Amino acid sequence: MILRSRHLGAFAKSTQLTSGIEHALTKPGIRAALVLFVFVSLYTLYGFRFFYRDPLSIFFSTEHGYDRFYSQTREAEALTFLDHAAAARSDTPQLGGKAGDDPSICATFITVGRNMSVAGRREYVDAAVGSALAKLSRAERAALHLKVFFADVPDAAAAHDSFRTFRDRLAARDAGVLDDVYTYDDTLPELVKDQRLDVLEMLATPSRGKSLYDYGYALDRCVETTNASYIAVFEDDIVLADGWVARTLAHLRGVEEMMRDPRRKDPTKGVPAPGQANDWIYLRLFNQDRSVGWAGGTGFRDNNAHVISAAVAVPLLALLVAGRRWCLPRRRGAPPRRLDAAGGVRAGDAAASLVPQLAGVREEWFGCCNQALVYNRAHAPKLSTFFMRRSRDKQGGRGDMLSKDFAWDHGLSRLSAYPMLAQHVGVVSATNTTAEEAQQIWNLAFENFRPAKLAKQHVRDVREIFGEEAARELLEQQRHGT
Repeated sequence: MILRSRHLGAFAKSTQLTSGIEHALTKPGIRAALVLFVFVSLYTLYGFRFFYRDPLSIFFSTEHGYDRFYSQTREAEALTFLDHAAAARSDTPQLGGKAGDDPSICATFITVGRNMSVAGRREYVDAAVGSALAKLSRAERAALHLKVFFADVPDAAAAHDSFRTFRDRLAARDAGVLDDVYTYDDTLPELVKDQRLDVLEMLATPSRGKSLYDYGYALDRCVETTNASYIAVFEDDIVLADGWVARTLAHLRGVEEMMRDPRRKDPTKGVPAPGQANDWIYLRLFNQDRSVGWAGGTGFRDNNAHVISAAVAVPLLALLVAGRRWCLPRRRGAPPRRLDAAGGVRAGDAAASLVPQLAGVREEWFGCCNQALVYNRAHAPKLSTFFMRRSRDKQGGRGDMLSKDFAWDHGLSRLSAYPMLAQHVGVVSATNTTAEEAQQIWNLAFENFRPAKLAKQHVRDVREIFGEEAARELLEQQRHGT
């Protein structure tokens, strides 16, 4: 009897609890709170699972958000290629050779010593240059004149751990893989060399005055020593994706077609509206995820923050109104009731994941930073002079920001290519940028590249730019893993 009474008591309590829950669920406020809790919980779980690598998301993880995926794979390929090239016999021609007589792109890596050996690491330029060359087809290599500019003064050999390997092995006349390795000391005119080196040493300060001069000097060297139509300037702490040469040339072909649109007009001083100017200054191959242009530009389509906020807020408001009607049915004659929500979705949250940039080339006024820009040769001489004059006058500035000023003054378009073909991997800065700040110069889409997919795209691009024979040769090269 006692046991039976206990069972009956427990059953009664269970019945009362169930009845209480059912009664609570009949109350509109409880139902609204429950729906909100479920929505926020699911959104939070989804965000932590899928948005932890997106710098624009509230779920971004500082611990794992900058985990390297494709860039690490590409760096390993790059270093393997470079080490193999450096170890080759000096009388053995390298696969791919050097640039042809009429290259399309003159590319320069600007590098300064960062004393990486103290931390037991290699200089960033090793992987950067290796990634520019690894897996190139012969046709691409012939179209690329590749320089490395060791910008340390007065003695690059003493300041940079990689200098001797690059000069003595990788730029060897018969067997090297580089077209030119140079310093200020061996390229400045003898009459002004000592004076100019003294000025450069003085400019080598945290004000970035010298880095701006370096940039202008690299542009000038490509103009003076090659007839390439395009001049790429790369910083030394990047890695480039497989197939970057053919993909860049395909983008540049698209840019030239874009500029020939009869609706475009000759540039005039001032900020050119998208689709207006028929000339351009640069094509961007790297942009950090934080630079999305949501607060800038002109016109309805230029990613203005108020437009994006409205696009997020209106559907969310519609959901809340629908939820209010379901959760809070109004009785005739009763005053309206409010549905207060303690949660919501930020406009712009996880933008890089939810709204990735579509593949292709587009005109953009925003973007950061100097890591990988391809310039129109037609404007490179004036731009080079502009940079070096600013540096000598101790005005300083950053190359990418001053390029924008130059473009505005001359009414030139600035363009970006998506997905980005370069990734910034440096955390040891040459310009006194903190490691935390340097790490945030990052592109998520680059890390999502898949090597097999890139290899197929590489063949398609080579076929489009160089023809079927070059594509077949590249396929054979890929089969042999070279």
